[in-house]
This record gives sequence, structure tokens and C-alpha cells, in this order.
Amino acid sequence: MKARYRHKKRGTTYEVLGKAEVQAPEDAPLIEGEIVVVYRCGQTGELWVRRPSEFHDGRFEQIINAE
Repeated sequence: MKARYRHKKRGTTYEVLGKAEVQAPEDAPLIEGEIVVVYRCGQTGELWVRRPSEFHDGRFEQIINAE
């Protein structure tokens, strides 16, 4: 089972799908080879990516024993 999180301010839930390596040109805001967290919105199914330091900076809380 994938880890589930709730955005503290919005209340939106997300399922972390895993980590991915960025493949981007050098002038992109993300860096080639950088690792990001990939997660899916529970309400819309949209996929999002965020740097691990941003994902774990306190704006998301893990949902324990989510069914």
C-alpha cells in the first residue's frame, strides 16, 4: 500500500507513488538527475512532483491506517 498524505491547509489527500529522477535541460528550474517525490491527488487523479525537502517541510501530514 502506498503512503497517503493530507495537505494541512487545503485538506486534499494524496498518494505517494514513489520517487523519480528528473531529466531536464540545464536551464530548467529542476536539475538533471535531481530526485523528486511523485504523488497523485486523491480527488482528481492529477499527478504532481515536488522536491523531497518541500514535500516533507510540514505542509503535508501522513494519514496513518488509511483504507
